[in-house]
Amino acid sequence: MSVIKKLGNNLKRVAKNNLSLAIYSVIIAILVWLVVTITLYPSVPKTIDNVTLKLDISGSTASENGLSIISCDVEKVNVKIKGSRTQVGNLNSDSLEAYIDAENVSTAGKKTLNIRIRSNSDIKYEVESVTPSTASVVFDRYDNIEIPVSPKLPNVKFAKGKTLYNDEFTCEPEVIRVTGPSSQLEKISKCYAVSNKNMTLDSSYTLSSDSIELYSSDNVIIDQSLLKFDTTSFIINIPVLTQATVKLRAEIVNSPSSFNTESIKLKYEPESITIASKNSQAEFPEYLEIGEITLSSLDIGYSASFDVSKALSQNKDLINISDIETVTVSLNDENLEKRSLRLDSDHIRISNAPDNGYEYNILTAGLNIDIIAPADIIDKISNSDFYATANLLYLDPSVTTDQFPYDVTLSCTKYDNVWAVTRSSILIQRTEKPKAADKESTEEDIPLTTQNR
Repeated sequence: MSVIKKLGNNLKRVAKNNLSLAIYSVIIAILVWLVVTITLYPSVPKTIDNVTLKLDISGSTASENGLSIISCDVEKVNVKIKGSRTQVGNLNSDSLEAYIDAENVSTAGKKTLNIRIRSNSDIKYEVESVTPSTASVVFDRYDNIEIPVSPKLPNVKFAKGKTLYNDEFTCEPEVIRVTGPSSQLEKISKCYAVSNKNMTLDSSYTLSSDSIELYSSDNVIIDQSLLKFDTTSFIINIPVLTQATVKLRAEIVNSPSSFNTESIKLKYEPESITIASKNSQAEFPEYLEIGEITLSSLDIGYSASFDVSKALSQNKDLINISDIETVTVSLNDENLEKRSLRLDSDHIRISNAPDNGYEYNILTAGLNIDIIAPADIIDKISNSDFYATANLLYLDPSVTTDQFPYDVTLSCTKYDNVWAVTRSSILIQRTEKPKAADKESTEEDIPLTTQNR
């Protein structure tokens, strides 16, 4: 029994010595491997992922030429390096920095540039590859411009009989300063301060803008991501007017008292316009008088233009909001005809001669005139139906000549819808009336007749 016990103890001692030997052997093998590895392979490769690409180009040629990076298609890169086994193992994505090589960039535009790597530590290494190795970079110069701002209210409506007064539809401030890439600024044609508020207005109102919208000359909205504004807050003034649509009318002047102006039919283009007033209680006329037409100018084919602004200038409270600046008035000459007549001296007369010590006599023997009349009566009109009248009520007191021309008014005594389109004047003789003393002297000098004796 004791023999067996001794044998067991001997086996335990042998096993214990072999385990120690095995442990020592492993340690020695590792040390030998390290020595061999360091001796034969002093540098090892390492890949570091997600290194941030920095876009700082200060001190480069691009920066010296006033250029800035507008956009870049790369944000992070993967870097494969090689270096001392005992050092590069400590490097990570925070230890390295990727940057753009902008040394040879001197003009704006899109460039394909190499990506370089630098370290923010003292560890030495060799860059084997960068993925991606290049970046597409857009360069431009930053500038600023001032542009007028217009209001925009896509959801504002107006009550019945009310409208917006565009001339006073403004923003405060009136301009905005925009800073950004010059190529982007060159595209800006219009700027709007926008309010998306939903409302219906019946009187003037002010509200604040919600956003800014920029448009190109071809009305395409411009991306604002690279732009900065000196302000984005605007007050929008919304002036509300009371409006009405009125018909147009021209007044026929210088017609004989017997003439019926309602017999003349005029055509208006357009027939009506929309006017407005700042006065919410304004009363609008049924007709807007756009001007005067002399009767004698209404010949066959007559047409003339009238200025709406001039017509409205007589009433400062009214505003033209129709975008119509001129109105064309023409004679409806359908069923009208033209004819020539000759007036003899018996049908030329003077009225309202002034009592100023002179006598006024007509020297003109006759007048040729043109008349307009309905086709169904024009052949019934004779020379004796017209008179030419020189109304001396309007004679200029400064006239000192013995003979002078004077305009006459032509009138038809038989029909109230016939008129003359000839503008005529006659020659008038002015002679001084005999004085009372001259009359007596003349009577005394008369020789006696047989009857007087």
